[in-house]
Amino acid sequence: MFKANFKLLNKAILGSKYTPEYKIYYKNPVTSELGSFFHDIPLKSEKDNDLYNMVVEIPQHTNPKYEVSKTDILNPIIQDTKKGKMRFINNLFPHKGYIATYGSIPQTWEDPAMEGDNDPLDVLDISTGRKLETGDIQQVKILGSLGLIDDGEIDWKIISISNQSSDFGKVNSLDDVDKIYPGLLKSIRFWFENYKVNNEQKNQFLHDGRFLNKEETLSIIKECHLSWKKLMSKSEVEMNIKDPVIFTEKNVSSNFKKDLKQKLKDFKSKKQTEELAEEDIEGYDGKWYFK
Repeated sequence: MFKANFKLLNKAILGSKYTPEYKIYYKNPVTSELGSFFHDIPLKSEKDNDLYNMVVEIPQHTNPKYEVSKTDILNPIIQDTKKGKMRFINNLFPHKGYIATYGSIPQTWEDPAMEGDNDPLDVLDISTGRKLETGDIQQVKILGSLGLIDDGEIDWKIISISNQSSDFGKVNSLDDVDKIYPGLLKSIRFWFENYKVNNEQKNQFLHDGRFLNKEETLSIIKECHLSWKKLMSKSEVEMNIKDPVIFTEKNVSSNFKKDLKQKLKDFKSKKQTEELAEEDIEGYDGKWYFK
């Protein structure tokens, strides 16, 4: 049985931060086997069918742009690159880095054939006052969503709240968010509209920037889960060159697992050099931007 908890040691780290070699692999807390953040973690909590699993990629108020890889075998979390440099999200006043804890919903896929962005669904956890790390797994309640158009592709942003939040029982809809966190939804829309600070044009939204409610959002998640199932059922001949890799804990080769485990062991035993600070990395921009 899968038992997700953000406190469990459910990850294995390879490489130094802020380098292309830095990868966080999912480690099944039950079997201790290496698996995929994308494919091996269930869509929902096994204890509560109303809760969805969330893979934390980017903790709130941090800048490195981490994401679940579509191309690396077993889909580790990596730092995105842009023009050969490690990618960091700029500080858009008054928000340092990401406006909320950001991640993905496993076993979902925004199918490019349906104008999706070829990624798992993105999800924001609006909880506050909790320290989370990249690669943590938690359960969230779905509240609504915002449809972003990013480089001509549909990129849904699911709004949620963690079951560990002190406000979990009070927040059951976007109306509750407006009451308990006044101004937050407006800020989220502003942030996604402007976070690419060097773009001359603002990002565009579906539905004229209207947030969809919980029921509408659950339909989107269901559709993207079905798309993921179709992806996983594809034969090698049916796979598109841009499709995410579909290796899992159960079907990845034993030689790959053996080699990866040895690399992880060697990295762990090797004397680590002191990691560079963000501001020392080419591509980091610590200034504040105003829109």
